[in-house]
Amino acid sequence: MSAVQTSRALTYGAVALALGLVIVLGGLAVGRVADRADARREIGVERGGPPPTGPDPTDEVVIIGDSITEQAEAMLLDELQPASVLRVRGRGGYRIEQMEPYAVEAAAAEPEQVIINLGSNDVLLSWPLDRSVEAYRRMLDYFDDTRCIHLVTVNQGFESSTDDGLAFRALLLNGQIRELAAATGADVIDWSKMVSDYEAIGEPYGPLTSDSVHPNELGQKMIADAYRESLRTCL
Repeated sequence: MSAVQTSRALTYGAVALALGLVIVLGGLAVGRVADRADARREIGVERGGPPPTGPDPTDEVVIIGDSITEQAEAMLLDELQPASVLRVRGRGGYRIEQMEPYAVEAAAAEPEQVIINLGSNDVLLSWPLDRSVEAYRRMLDYFDDTRCIHLVTVNQGFESSTDDGLAFRALLLNGQIRELAAATGADVIDWSKMVSDYEAIGEPYGPLTSDSVHPNELGQKMIADAYRESLRTCL
């Protein structure tokens, strides 16, 4: 078996394991999340209005991502942890498909909210779009009982002297991410638009990334702020 075949076999095996775990663990999330949703509705009734929005201090929020998330973990914990119980699952260099086992593990913990910031490596590695979308769709299925899901778009400003198709591939993936969000009722955190809008006004406080891919401290703070605002919209 060649190295490529071995790599594919390992990937398929990880995905199969993830799917098996989801079947076993998927039903476990319904109870606690449903109970908390009922409790929030009761709070709204008692107060004579709608249920409160945003995370409670005891709510679990999971962020699943690649190196963009991994490198920003300290910032994310510092900025978001006081308002909720935050768990960060970021792995450098991982594609959407490769993060599925981590998604299964996270789903088993029955989080109230999930942020998914994946796809950059799929774009950078020119991974087949249909494979990326299939993996993304499966990941959303794992969190079918999660109260609120937030999907982060991929930066369309990646730079490369040898690959002039990066922006187009990112554009295509972002289109699919938005379609998945619309189909599942997920929220979109438009990192791509945030970057392009900031660049359009001349980057007044300096660049947001260190290499067009990884946010620097300023970019990480901007992402953390965007995450906080999206988490607050969750009913």
